[in-house]
Amino acid sequence: MPVTPFHLGPAVIVKAACPRWFSLGVFAIVQAALDVEPTWNIVAGRYPVHGGLHTLPGALLLSAAVIVPARHVVARFFPVSWTAAVTGALVGGGSHVLLDAVIHPDVVPFAPWLAGNALFVPGSFVWMHVGCAAAGLLGGVAWYARQGRAATA
Repeated sequence: MPVTPFHLGPAVIVKAACPRWFSLGVFAIVQAALDVEPTWNIVAGRYPVHGGLHTLPGALLLSAAVIVPARHVVARFFPVSWTAAVTGALVGGGSHVLLDAVIHPDVVPFAPWLAGNALFVPGSFVWMHVGCAAAGLLGGVAWYARQGRAATA
C-alpha cells in the first residue's frame, strides 16, 4: 500500500533513542516522497510498481535531494538541526527500501549491483505491518518516558 504510515513505527524508536540527532518529520517527508513512485505506477497501471526510487541508490539520492526542502518545512513547526535533518532523510530512504523489499517482490533493493530481491519473504506483509505498528507503540512509550525524565532533570 503506497504512503503507508507503518514505516514510521521503527523510526519512533530511533527518535526516542536519539531525539536531537534524528528528525521524525524529515523522515516522514522522505517516506511520502518515495511513495510517489509506486502510487503513480498503480494509477498508471504499470508494473513493476516499485522502480528505481525503491533501490538503495535511488532512495538515497532522493533523500539527499529532499533534505533542504524537508528541513525548511519541518523547521516551521519544530526546531530541527541539519544533523537531524540529514540523519532523518538518509535513515528514511534506506529503511524504506529495506522494509519494502521484505514485503514486495518487485523491489530490487541492491540494483544496479544485484538483480532480484533476496530480502523478499513470502507471506510477510501482515507481520511486517504488525511489527512496525508494535515498534511505533514501543517507541512512543520510550519517547514519552524520555520526555518526562528530561522535564524533571
